[in-house]
Amino acid sequence: MSFFIHLGPHIIYEGFQPAEPEEEKPTKHSFYILALTAVATSIDAMAAGVSLEFMDENIFITAAAIGFATFTIVTIGVMPGRVLGLMFGKRSEVVGGLVLIAIGSYILYEHIAVQLVKDALIPDFE
Repeated sequence: MSFFIHLGPHIIYEGFQPAEPEEEKPTKHSFYILALTAVATSIDAMAAGVSLEFMDENIFITAAAIGFATFTIVTIGVMPGRVLGLMFGKRSEVVGGLVLIAIGSYILYEHIAVQLVKDALIPDFE
């Protein structure tokens, strides 16, 4: 929650800054970066696999569903994002920052509302 509320204004600020010239991107990544990324991805996948096993779910169906959902959501986000980024440029960063602030505020509101309900229903709840 705090992440969204703090990152949003930063992104809005960056959206109002003049565009910086793009630096040439490296054509090759170092072995260290690739190895570190592979290890981190493997640890993440292992944690997800162990969690699914403890839940006693069919791991193949779950993995297929996660893969399909990820593919669909990324495709839906990247295709219009590329076009909208070209059309609106830096203004799209401002909109993205406002969306992050809205998400963080909503999460904060939900947590406060739940706490108020708990306090109202069970005054000595600890």
